[in-house]
Amino acid sequence: MRRLDSIVQLSVASASDPNPPGTPTNGQRHIVPVGGTGDWAGQEGQLAVYEENAWVFITPRKGFLAFVEDIAKPYVFDGANWIALTADTNLQNLPMVGVNASADSTNRLTVSAPATLFNNEGNGHQIKVNKAASGDTASLLFQTNWSGRAEMGTTGSDDFEIKVSDDGSTFHQSLVADAASGKISFPSGVTGLTAPELTGGLITTDFATARGDDLITNGGCGLGNAYNFPVQLAFDAQTSPDLRGSVCFTGYHVGPIMMDELIPVDPNRAYRMSSYLRQESQAGDWSGFANDERHQQYLGLTCLDADQNVIESKHHMRYYHGGTDSLTTLAAPLQPGDTTISLTDATGWNESTSDSNQRGAIIFGYKDAAGRNHDHYSRIVEPDLFDLGQVDKVTHIVTLNAPLPASMGNPDDPSGIWPTGTKIANSSIGNDKNLLLQGDYAPAADSWYEAAAHIGGIDTSGTNAEFNFAPGTSYVQVFWQANYSNRSGGFSGHPDTGAGHKAWFAGLSLKPVPLAAMSASANGSVDLKVPESDFGTGSISLVSTTRTIEAL
Repeated sequence: MRRLDSIVQLSVASASDPNPPGTPTNGQRHIVPVGGTGDWAGQEGQLAVYEENAWVFITPRKGFLAFVEDIAKPYVFDGANWIALTADTNLQNLPMVGVNASADSTNRLTVSAPATLFNNEGNGHQIKVNKAASGDTASLLFQTNWSGRAEMGTTGSDDFEIKVSDDGSTFHQSLVADAASGKISFPSGVTGLTAPELTGGLITTDFATARGDDLITNGGCGLGNAYNFPVQLAFDAQTSPDLRGSVCFTGYHVGPIMMDELIPVDPNRAYRMSSYLRQESQAGDWSGFANDERHQQYLGLTCLDADQNVIESKHHMRYYHGGTDSLTTLAAPLQPGDTTISLTDATGWNESTSDSNQRGAIIFGYKDAAGRNHDHYSRIVEPDLFDLGQVDKVTHIVTLNAPLPASMGNPDDPSGIWPTGTKIANSSIGNDKNLLLQGDYAPAADSWYEAAAHIGGIDTSGTNAEFNFAPGTSYVQVFWQANYSNRSGGFSGHPDTGAGHKAWFAGLSLKPVPLAAMSASANGSVDLKVPESDFGTGSISLVSTTRTIEAL
C-alpha cells in the first residue's frame, strides 16, 4: 500500500535539487538528480520517498509520469532518464524539418500536402531565394515524377530566365530578362503574336501606329517621345510643324549620330526620303558671314550588307584614270607575299594622284556569311599598296611598295591564292551618302522647310552615285551630322554661335515610290526619274531626281 501511495498520481517536490531536505515530512517525494548527496548519494534517477524517518528508494519503470512541483512541469521516464514533457518553443537552427514527409540533408525542409500557404501579416509578403555568387543558381524548379520540366530564376548568371524541358535533361530558354538593361528576349522564338521570321517578336499598337506606312519607326514622333532617335536628339513637343513633336539638336557638332534601327530595303526599287528642318535664330551681328548664324546640316543613309556590315565607299568605288575604269582581271595568280600584280589591262590605274586611298587595290572575291559573292562589292580592299610610277601600262604590271598583305589573300584557298581571271580594280574613296542634306542650310532661321530626295537602283559604276544604293545593300540606317559648321572658335567661314544653338528635325520619312522609273546608264550607275506634280496644270510627269529644300 505504501508503494502504491508513493507512485500512483506521482508528484515530486523536485527533480533538480541534489541535497535531501533538512526536515522532510513523511510521504515527501523527490527524483534524485545527478550528484545526489548524503542519503541520496548513488541513487541517481531513483524516486526518493521519506517514510517513518528514513528515505526509501523506488526504481522507476519505463513510462512513469511525474509532476515536478518546483517547476510545474511533467516528466516521463524513458527507461534511462527522466525527460521534461513541456513543449520546447525554441525552433532556431533546427537541422531539418519534415511536414508529413521525411526531410533529408539536401531537402532540409520537406512538405507533403495538397497546398502550402504563405500569407501576409498585414501588408505584403516576399519569398526570398538567395545565392552566394552570380554564377550560382537561385530558382524555382517544377518537376513531374521527380524530373525537371520548368525552371525560373537566375541560373548561372544574374539574368532572369524561364526555361522548360520535356525530359528533365535538355532545357530550352523561353524568356530571358537582361540584368543590365532590363530588355526581354525570347531565345526560342514567339508564336501566335507575329510570324516566326520576325525575330524582333512583340510590337505594340502605339508602335505600329507610329510607323504607319513609313519604313522609319516614330519618324514623325507619333509616340510622343524620341524613341528610335539617337540620344543627341531630344524630343520637343513645343516646336513642330503641326506634328506631335520634333527632335532637337543643341550646340556644337559632335560627329555622325545614327538611328539604331536597321531598315530592310530592296535596292532595285526607288524610295523617297524627306525631313522637316528648322534652324534657331541667334541674337548677334552675323553680317560678316555668308549664311549668317545658320549652319550646315547633313542627313542621309548608311548602307549595310546582309550581314549588317556598314558598306563604306571604299568597298565598291574604283579609280578612273582619264575617264577609263580601272576594273580589270588578274593576268596571273596572286597571293600574299607577292611583290607585283599582273593585270589584264592597267589603262585605268592611277599614275597621277598621291592620295593613298587611290594607290591601293580592291579584289572582288568577298563572300558574305551565306557564301554569296557580289560582282561590285568587296571588303577585300587595301590602300597604299603602290607608289606613283609603279604602274607599268605597257606590261600591265603593278610593282608593290611592300609584299601583298595576308588581309588581301583569298579566304577560300589555303594559300590565299587568287586565280587568273579574278576581278580586281584600283581602289578609291568618296563621301557618305548624304542623300537628304549635303551640308545644306535652312534658307532662313525660325522657319520650317522640307528637304526631300530619292534613292533607287544599284550603283555598279564604282563612282558612288549619290542617288543609287551601294552594291551589296540589304539595309539602310539614318544618320545626321547636325550643326556641322558650329564649332568652338568658328569653322571654315562660319561663326561660333554657341553651345545652346538649336536645330530641329521632324517628320522623318522613307517610303517606296511605285511610279519611279529607272534606267541603267553606260557607266553602270542607274538614272532615276520620279513623279512630279504640277498644281497649275493638274499633271504629273517623270523628272530626274534632285535634292530639294522647300518652305512649308
